[in-house]
Amino acid sequence: MKSKKSTILIRKDNLRIVRFKSCNHIGFMYKNLLLNFNITGFQQFTESFQQLNFDRRAVSFPDGTTRMVMKTCRQEIQLCFQKDEFEMVREALQEAVVMLEVNQILYSEQEN
Repeated sequence: MKSKKSTILIRKDNLRIVRFKSCNHIGFMYKNLLLNFNITGFQQFTESFQQLNFDRRAVSFPDGTTRMVMKTCRQEIQLCFQKDEFEMVREALQEAVVMLEVNQILYSEQEN
């Protein structure tokens, strides 16, 4: 039987969070954004995201929408979310961390 090369941790609307077995990295794909993390980096990103407060950080944009801007490790790159997107991503990240833990338990039990 052929083994799968990836495991989908979360699939919601335009969001996918996937664990790639070959490199043990996590892919975060949302609309036209693709981020790649090692497991520790993904957990740190999720923790940072969970600590954000949309209402305190939100700003009005010229198109009349309110969005929260999130800095990244690169000064030139920032992430921007409307409130409904922010809440959906926040929930999905937390669910993905739980699914990652479940997968790690299952995979480690299969190897033993």
